Amino acid sequence: LPLPALPLPALIEQVRPVVVTVATLRAISLPDGRAAPTSPFGRGPPRVERAIGSGFVIAAEGLVLTSEHVVGDAFGIEVQLSDERAFEATVVGRDPALDVALLKLRGAGSLRAASLGSSAPIRPGDDVLVIGNPFGLGPTVTRGIISATSRPMGAGSLDGYLQTDAAINPGNSGGPLFNAAGQVIGIATAIHEGGRGISFALPIDEVLEILPELRETGRVDRGRLGISFQEVTSQLARALRLPRRMGALITEVEPESPGSRLGFRPGDVITSVEGRRVDHARELARELRRSKPGDEVKITYKRGGADRRATVKLERSALRDPPPGRRAPDGRAPTDAGEPPFGVLASDALEGALVESISPQSPAAGHL
Repeated sequence: LPLPALPLPALIEQVRPVVVTVATLRAISLPDGRAAPTSPFGRGPPRVERAIGSGFVIAAEGLVLTSEHVVGDAFGIEVQLSDERAFEATVVGRDPALDVALLKLRGAGSLRAASLGSSAPIRPGDDVLVIGNPFGLGPTVTRGIISATSRPMGAGSLDGYLQTDAAINPGNSGGPLFNAAGQVIGIATAIHEGGRGISFALPIDEVLEILPELRETGRVDRGRLGISFQEVTSQLARALRLPRRMGALITEVEPESPGSRLGFRPGDVITSVEGRRVDHARELARELRRSKPGDEVKITYKRGGADRRATVKLERSALRDPPPGRRAPDGRAPTDAGEPPFGVLASDALEGALVESISPQSPAAGHL
């Protein structure tokens, strides 16, 4: 993308007003689900956790996009604008599978909205800006380039993350990644554990694909096959008598699911969907992510080295809300046992926040 006519400071001033801070309160629970007491000498009111993430305004009526793991199971959400005005917010749509949440601000009036670009033309070397609230320090700008595109993060995750060397830290999660023209091209999502200068953003095109449904219904319905699967390693390929590493290996079939009724077994290897070759588990995850309940899908798979073909009708993939105070290890909402939304759980998600525990009876209680 060509550099804008505006100098960098002017560009930052132009886009800064659309970026917000998302502050949340969550109840803290023990591993068995019991609320943590405030005192070791007896029961007290549950402790709460304060977390800070980022987001950006996408509609003048007060709609804000952020990462789903930023708001998760919060019982209180407050959004602070760049002018320091703060408003209560509610979650009006969420897609844990893509890690996206849509918030609605109460009483904010007409707001300036971000310009949403396209992530399709992005190339390595393109200039990018990240604006967010890392570590709760306040609005912070970092600059970098696109280091790579189409990066997977785990076998069952989206296979098209944008990699950047622009600094992304806890608190940035859910905030915008801007191109040199000041358009949002991604949502800050993850950092590479142990790596400096390696951060990831969800491409905005993936969000735009589901945004109309998210705004209309508050959720995204996807087709459910009822299987768990993994990548095929070289050793597995030899053991399964495959000509090479290929496909997605079924590891579990949920009873009474479309996959079960079709006759899938653990050890089967799915090699194509609707005539499109599946070389990796993430490619099957992508096909399922883009499917809808009721879709009839033609699948080719291998069993004992022989090709088999079948057609299966997908069901609705229902995501379970996490119980209060509980989070999945990677910061995302737990999914249906037996079938995460893409078939296997994604990993390496960025925890969204600077976190501190406060008592509901303290002066800080109720204030974000």
